[in-house]
This record gives sequence, C-alpha cells and structure tokens, in this order.
Amino acid sequence: MVERAPLMDSRDSRDSRDSRNARADWRRTDGSRGRAIAMASLAIGVVAICGDRGASAGALGHVRASAAELDALHTPDLLLSVLAEDPARDDARNAIDGKLETAWTGRAGPTPWRWTSLFAHPVHLGLIRAHFGGSPLSGIPTAFRWEALQRGAGGQTCTPPARESDWSSLAEAGDSSTASVDPAEPSRRSWFVDADACGLRLVVDRTNAGLPVLREVQAIQSAEDVLRNARATDDGAYPGFSPASAIDGSYASRWAGARGKSRWTLRVDLPEPQPIDRVRLVLGFDATSVARPGRGRNYAIAWGPIHYSLEASEDGEHFASIATEPLRADGTVSPVRRRMVTLAQPRWVRALRLAMSGATGDSGLPERSAVPVVREIAAYRADDKRPVLAAPWILSINANPSGQSHFTPGGEVCNDAYHAKFLQARFASIIPALRLDDRFARSLGARGEPLDAPPRSEAGEVLESIEGDDPRLDARWLAESSPPPIAVLGGSNDWDYARETGPDPAQPKRWHWAPLRDARLGGIGQLTGAVRSRVVPFLGFCGGAQLLALLESHAQDRWPAEDDLRVTDRVLHRNDGRPIRGFALPTEVMRAWPTDGRDVRAKVQFVQDDPLFADLAGATRRSATLAFPELHSDAIRSDAFGPGGPLERFEVVGSSTFCGAEGCTEIPEAFRSRGGGWPIIGAQFHPEQRDFSVAAPGDPPESVRDPYLFLVAAYETLVDAYVNLAQ
Repeated sequence: MVERAPLMDSRDSRDSRDSRNARADWRRTDGSRGRAIAMASLAIGVVAICGDRGASAGALGHVRASAAELDALHTPDLLLSVLAEDPARDDARNAIDGKLETAWTGRAGPTPWRWTSLFAHPVHLGLIRAHFGGSPLSGIPTAFRWEALQRGAGGQTCTPPARESDWSSLAEAGDSSTASVDPAEPSRRSWFVDADACGLRLVVDRTNAGLPVLREVQAIQSAEDVLRNARATDDGAYPGFSPASAIDGSYASRWAGARGKSRWTLRVDLPEPQPIDRVRLVLGFDATSVARPGRGRNYAIAWGPIHYSLEASEDGEHFASIATEPLRADGTVSPVRRRMVTLAQPRWVRALRLAMSGATGDSGLPERSAVPVVREIAAYRADDKRPVLAAPWILSINANPSGQSHFTPGGEVCNDAYHAKFLQARFASIIPALRLDDRFARSLGARGEPLDAPPRSEAGEVLESIEGDDPRLDARWLAESSPPPIAVLGGSNDWDYARETGPDPAQPKRWHWAPLRDARLGGIGQLTGAVRSRVVPFLGFCGGAQLLALLESHAQDRWPAEDDLRVTDRVLHRNDGRPIRGFALPTEVMRAWPTDGRDVRAKVQFVQDDPLFADLAGATRRSATLAFPELHSDAIRSDAFGPGGPLERFEVVGSSTFCGAEGCTEIPEAFRSRGGGWPIIGAQFHPEQRDFSVAAPGDPPESVRDPYLFLVAAYETLVDAYVNLAQ
C-alpha cells in the first residue's frame, strides 16, 4: 500500500491519480487559452441521508429553544457583569442593550482595547455575532480576537479572572490581517465556535479608522457534546490516529482504522448513562469525485467506511443498531459525510459503537487496502434544549454541462475546482477555517494549469465541490445534511440555453445546454424541488442566479423537452430584451470586468435599507454603485417577479439598465426569496470573484469594497437562518 496524505501529517505530500491525469490533460491541450481553468484536486460537496434504517436523520428535529433564549448576554440569570477598560464609564452595557443606536466605544489612549462580559456560571458557546462601527468607514476592528474565560476549579463554577492566562483565544473567531487600502469593512460579523466559557472578551489591536465601536454583540449557546468527557477505544488504529481524536471536537484530528483489516470498530464509553436523542457523524478524510460512464464525475468520499452500523448500549454490554449507512432510492449506498442521526425517541446510552466494514481509498472507490477515517462523533442529551450550532460549510456547485467541462484543460476535475477556488479565496476572510482548507487555491498555477496540492489535515472542513449534473445532487441528498450546506451556483462556461445539450456543430468549443432536464439527461432539473422547497440556503451568481430563477419557475422535476424553451422565455431574455436564440452577439453582452482596463461599468441601483446593501449605503445613504463586476449576455426578466409571475416568491432589491440599439432594458441585479425556509439570494454580478482596483468616476473611493461588502452581508443573512432554523 502506498502511503497517502489523508492518513498522514498535512505536511506530507501525495500525487493523486486525478492530479496526474489532470496535469496530463493540461499538457495535451492548449495552455494559452484565454480562460484560466483551475486545478486538479478532488474535493466535492457532501450531504444527506436517504433511507435511514432504524432512526430518522437530518438537521431539523425536535423543537428547541428560541434564538432569544439562547443568547447568554441577554439572559439575566447567566450574565454577571459587563466591563470596559475605564471603570468610570458605563457604556459597556450599550453593546448588549438591543439598540443599534447605542454602542460601546473604546477610550482614547494606548491599545489594545478590551470589552469584557462575565457569566454567572459556565455556558457552552456556539456562535458569536457582532455589529461593529460608527459606519463601514470607521470604528470596525481589523486586527482583533475573541477570548473565552476558562472554567473554575472542577469545571462547574465560574470565578472572576485573576490573571491574563485565565483567558484563552478562540481560534475560530478573530482577524489579524492588516488594514485594507480602502477602509470600508463589513459592520456585521459572525463566528461559529465550540467553547465552554465563564466570560467572553473582545480584544482590539487596530481598526479601519478611529476608536473601536461595538454596537451589539450576541453570545449564542449551542448544545453540548456529552462525548467530550467519554473514553474512546478501537480494535486497531492506523499509527498516529488514536480513537480519542474522533471525540475531541476537532475536525483536523481524526481516527483512522488499522491497515490489513476489512472490519473495524470504534467505541465510545460514557462515565454514566445519558439520555441521548442526537448523534452527529463526520466521516471520511475528504470529499472527492469518481468518473461517471462517458463524461462527468460523481461525488464520493475518500477514506470513508462503505458499510457501517451505529449502535447504542444502555449497560455497555448489549448493543442495538440505531442507524446504518444511508441508501439511495435505487438501493445503492449514499455517500454522506456530515450526518445527524435523530432518534425518534430518546434512549439511555452508556456506550456508542461504530462498526464498519470496507473502505474507500484516495480515489473514492472501494479498495482492499483502504482504511476508514472518522473525523467526529458527537452526542447530545435529549433534555438539552439548545440547538447543535455546527459551523456551516460551502458546497460549490459547478453549474455547467459536464460534457463541455470534459474537453477543457484538465477535464472535469479542473473545471469543477475553477469555481470552488474563487469561493475559498473570497470566503477565507469571512470563515477563518477556510484559510487552512485551501487545496483549491493552491492547486491552480499562474496560467490556470493544475498543480499538485497535497491536502492539509483540514481538507474538506469548509469547502467542497460537486457537478450540477451529478445525479446524486438532489433535494433529498441536500436536505438531510447536518448542518445544511451553503449551496453556491457560480458563473457559466461558454454555453447558451437550448432545447438539447451538446456542442455547436459549427463551433464545437461552444455548447448548447438544456439545464432544466434531469441530471440523467445532462441537466440540473433534479434541483427543482430543493430550490422550490427551500431545503438548504442557496447563493447564485451570474449564470447561477439565472439557473436558480429557472428552477424556481417550475413545480416539477421533469417535463417535456419542448417546454424548456417556453420556460426560458418566461424567465430570461437577452440583455437587450430579445428572446434567447443561439449564441449572443457582441452588442448583447454586458462586460464590466476588473482585469479589462476598460471604463465600462454597470450602474446598479439598490434598496438602501435592505440588509444586503446597508453597508454599501453607509452613513451617506448611497443608493447606487458602479463597482460590481459583470460579464453576461442574458438576464432575468424584470416582469417575472410581478404578482402571478413565475418568480413572485422572490423580491428584487437591486437593478440596472442595459441600453442597446433598440432601446433600454431593466436588468434585475439582486434578488432574495420571501417567506420561510432557507434563504435564496441571487446576484447577476460576481461578488464572489474580485473587486475593481479603483473606483469609477462618480463613485466614492470606498466603493471598491462594494462586492465584498455584499458577499459578507449575504453570508450574514444565511447565518440569521442558521440560528433561527437550527435544532
């Protein structure tokens, strides 16, 4: 057996078969193509259980405590005191009074600035949320950290801090980056954490301008994993990967089964029986993909168990199965990495046991020499009303025909990763864990050539990728992931909407695509139910936003081919208002791209008070921007959003005007879903890729940060839903 990185230290390297194949494909193609097509890594997006046996599973279950009840800073019997550096000032409590018009402001003088809260007894924190700044231009921390006060002796009491060493930094919460050239920073920020605390402290070393301003802060509690105090054992482990690593709450550390076996058992014993109703599993080293017959790739798990039974025992001797590996409708195993098993009825548990047989290797396919990896096992008491606030992850959906990707440099693997790498680079300043989960970013050369990118131990913690026409990507698969992924549909390759899918006879590099078909016919129509039922949060950019609009417009997953064009005409048109027929003319293209060096910009008018644009509006109440990167020939029809229209459940919060030879057309630039369920946010522009380096004439200098501010606001909108819908 060749030693490979998933079972070794993150500094060890590997040269996976997909990386080798992709680099070979690159060498066989013209490396000077105008597009930079990405890397050769494996990772692909996870989710969900289909047909669980013996238990119901999913992210939503029993009714839990409300968001208001969960905030330790707004619960009188939990909060002991709130302090600032200057005891003569009493404005520290302004940060927890529920009013944005009041705030704590750091005092003038030497740094760092500190805002401190102390709890009467220990709390388990799952999420910290803060509203910073006098405006996006001042008072927002750019170098800071959140710290937790450790428990007192015995771990069940809280005592006031006696020394600085009583405080410990929360690795998941903070930022040590230098101030940006433009001072505009997002005012709302959130950090998912996993910490027991007797206090919470903000330490600020630097702001974008002026003194730090903290308008509101929330310390939201999460259910506590009872296995942290348990004892884990196994019947054989890979050297260096002990069973204790599966219950330490860290994704990066992990257990791996011993070599030379086909069956493995991982057991966890509690000090005493506990009433359990939820068990969370994170399986496999990372996500990967395997080639489909013909073209395209399917999601798979690298170094994961093939078959398993999760078993529970009340006495530590007699075990009963409470869940087995999930199955798809056709009876095949559904590859699920993040899974919440929710018991129909709570049961007393003294021990849990995961019995596994068979494993996939680095390729994601079963291998006789492979061993399973278990990242996390966690369990929660039935009487713990707090939800499980596991950090969300991002599923990059390559919303392009995989048949076309097959002929791009590096093939489907590289094209899948091309869109994912932008998300890694862009979200890394929003979700700190992405700074280490960076295989996509490291796997692309200067000319778009794939590079070998040995995975770190954190591979797949936050970001995975999947093809939109992968048959495994459907509502059922998505809905049962725990937590639900942030499903992101990125931009488009060079194709156009049509009745049938395939290359253009005259220009084979350009494709026609019928995206509303089911994945088995090369489309993404199987996602219709996921979009219409709001089963997970969706973000769509450019062509991805258009596809979300198309999927929203239908109530069924399959329909006759002749209806596809009719649906497209009801929802989309060319930028100039004409129907979509064939490939667009140059005069129909809107191109305002940061790397072009052109002065052409699209002026986007937006709703100032909408949370997606509040930071753009700022203190000056700006209502327009010229800073959004755009490149598209098609757009969503503005009349589709009207009463009785196919998109009436969406609302437009930003628009622009495209003027051509025959007149001007309104272009919906940003929309969001109305009503309940997980949010859907679409943007015709590309906030997920890059910013302009200089402001357009007429825009303020800080407008260069507008795309990033929009992206952070979209993420914060999704976090709102994670808090409100978590169970």
